[in-house]
Amino acid sequence: MVYLALLFLLCHGLYIYLLLTVLFHFFTAGKPLIISHNGASGDYPGCTDLAYQKAVDDGADVIDCPVQVTKDGIPICLSSIDLMTDTTIARSQFISQTATIKDIQIAPGVFSFNLTWDDIVKNLKRKLN
Repeated sequence: MVYLALLFLLCHGLYIYLLLTVLFHFFTAGKPLIISHNGASGDYPGCTDLAYQKAVDDGADVIDCPVQVTKDGIPICLSSIDLMTDTTIARSQFISQTATIKDIQIAPGVFSFNLTWDDIVKNLKRKLN
């Protein structure tokens, strides 16, 4: 829970920093700041290397990446802390780790902080919608 509290504070601090950066950029450069949420998610699945690279190639000034943390403390860009949302975890051996954490969501899930980076990268694939 300490990691979640620190991540919460970090994210809010980053949003304040981002807001100040946007205002500074707008008033000093006279042009809007281009912020990409999850990369070029209209062209590629969000939170993927392809989406982030396309956003950079398209001229995004800022890339907004939702960050989740693995059991071993590795930050990963993933839109949901629940791996059921974006990965093939439902068809893996990790489905047995399904839990309900009411402070996070009402529905049961398998959360990024329950698996190591190695568990995720070696056993799960991104679910493409």
